Amino acid sequence: MHAGPALDRNELIARIGRLLVADAAVSDGAWHGYALIVRYGDGAIARRMTGFRYDADGAYLAATPDADALGPAFDDLRDATRVPGKEPWGACVLRLWREGGRMAVEFEYDDPGQWDVTPATLGEVARRARPAGPETPGA
Repeated sequence: MHAGPALDRNELIARIGRLLVADAAVSDGAWHGYALIVRYGDGAIARRMTGFRYDADGAYLAATPDADALGPAFDDLRDATRVPGKEPWGACVLRLWREGGRMAVEFEYDDPGQWDVTPATLGEVARRARPAGPETPGA
């Protein structure tokens, strides 16, 4: 938990969006869509972030933002979105669409392991995380 004024989930999501688009990993270069996977676990690495920039054809490049700036904001969001009687979400997938400036956030409470990024799962997870919509080929 982090000190500071308590923000509601929508304010936290908006703050995260602003931090993301200002980060060089996201804003540097051309992209059509962006996805950030935030995975919480136990042990030495309690929070892992993996980001992808997508071109108009759906090809992706790794583009993980600065965890020092975004990590505490996601910690606060995790606290603000707790569901009574359940463990906090274990994974969050945030998707951005450059055109229109849309953003969507998905919380995974029941099966966060589906968002674990390993050498064996990288391509499949990147494909599932890709922002899709009417303007995205193959959507």
